[in-house]
Amino acid sequence: MSLVSVIGAGSLANVFANVLHDFLPEFKLHSVLARNQEKVQVFASKYNCSAVFSFEDFLKNAAPVVVELAGGAALKEYTLPILKSGRTLICLSSGAFTDDAFKQEAICTAAKNNGRICIVNGAIGGLDFLQTCALQRGASEVVIETTKSPKSLLGAPALEGKTLDLTKKMVVFEGGVQEAIKGFPKNINVGVITALASENPHTKVKIVSDPEVHSNTHKIIYRSALADAVMEFSGKPDPANPKSSTTAALSAAACLKNLYSPISFW
Repeated sequence: MSLVSVIGAGSLANVFANVLHDFLPEFKLHSVLARNQEKVQVFASKYNCSAVFSFEDFLKNAAPVVVELAGGAALKEYTLPILKSGRTLICLSSGAFTDDAFKQEAICTAAKNNGRICIVNGAIGGLDFLQTCALQRGASEVVIETTKSPKSLLGAPALEGKTLDLTKKMVVFEGGVQEAIKGFPKNINVGVITALASENPHTKVKIVSDPEVHSNTHKIIYRSALADAVMEFSGKPDPANPKSSTTAALSAAACLKNLYSPISFW
């Protein structure tokens, strides 16, 4: 049985833990770390793992694989020490990697210490295709269009001081990935993942608010001399966290399974 530690004890962490319990019995949760001590204790009791209240204690005894389900701030704070310890880090909060200096330091740290960074696909797919096409010479055009309900977008920094119309469909953002993740840090990790996988820093992001939708939809449009593709993914919002999709947590479990499986799909 393989052990795994988790950072985060919120809704996505619970989805991840449930998947391990119900579908991946070859894995066992070893420990959990989060800022909210009450949530940590509840999570640890529910899933029969160790509750840890400081990162120093967590790192001393963490499993060989650590899964981050706690947000970009936590990822930035904990990534380098985890990689220095030679562990594998599976992360959902890819938005942190828009900071190029942080990304490069994480890559170098992993390489020097036999660590590994696994950025999961979250609410989308097609990363294998984008990585394949990135191996060609020449330019590519990459656009990702995300459509969500207004409720899912409320509270975003880009909307501060603005009134979001809850009754009609409207474009709330168009621009680059860096600007998108700053303005919508809890909504557009998929844009960062798309830019990273395609190795295209000029990836364009469009965010649409639509009161008629009941799912989060992400459309990736790719064009180059090698291939053209349109990939669309629709997932139901997590009931406990409408800014995210349940499939995001499932993708972390699928990545974990792939790490240990004798067969993997690319």
